[in-house]
Amino acid sequence: MAVIETHLEEATQLIRRERRRSVDERQAFRAFRSAVADVRPTATAGTIDGPLTTKSLTYGSASPSLDTIRREYERTVMAVPHYEEEYGDTYTESVTAEFGEDVAAAITGGSTLTPNLRQAVVAGATAAMEERTEFVSLLDTESDSVEAVRTTVHSAVETLRALDDEPLSKRSFENLTRLRESVVSVRDRLDEAAVRRQTTLRSHRRNLSNRVPDVTVYLYEPLAVKYPALNALASAREIVEAALRRLDRQLIAAL
Repeated sequence: MAVIETHLEEATQLIRRERRRSVDERQAFRAFRSAVADVRPTATAGTIDGPLTTKSLTYGSASPSLDTIRREYERTVMAVPHYEEEYGDTYTESVTAEFGEDVAAAITGGSTLTPNLRQAVVAGATAAMEERTEFVSLLDTESDSVEAVRTTVHSAVETLRALDDEPLSKRSFENLTRLRESVVSVRDRLDEAAVRRQTTLRSHRRNLSNRVPDVTVYLYEPLAVKYPALNALASAREIVEAALRRLDRQLIAAL
């Protein structure tokens, strides 16, 4: 019997890696948020041009508070083990991606940390944490889906092994008929699993943020196939169809 080669184990490892990284990032943003909450802002008297502006009546270099914001961000968010491999960007690029251009401009190009700006940074860190939490949940769903496909494919392999227990030419017509029914059942389960998998992928696309527009592109880019679970199901189905053709030939010969 042909062997079904899949990329499911590699896919599982990639999911685990991304989950670990997402948890690390969530913890880093939590630590950063706590540090920012402890930073004392500059009094707002004399502040002009809106809630996030850092312009004041006294001009000069960035305040110690803004310097502290940067140090804490670098100590926490930019210090996760995978940061250089995954992002490799600068402080300014990172805070712009995470907090938006307005907040990033205020904390990188301004001179004062106002209470409103500190609140905006805290809110941005909270949003980053929530985004990671949602992504971890999605990864758990993806892991369950891939494991379900693995189970279905393994079950198909075990059923197909029965074809080789005894030469088909030595089986009775009734035995061949029962065996064919079991193989058809395997084909149906594979088709049902493929439908469930497609449903999971559509759900991922609805739930993913702009940061990760397509889970298969994001997670499985290192693999030789774009859709490892669907690929495994398709490979198993090809072998099932080949088995049915063998059975049908033998059934005709047994008439």
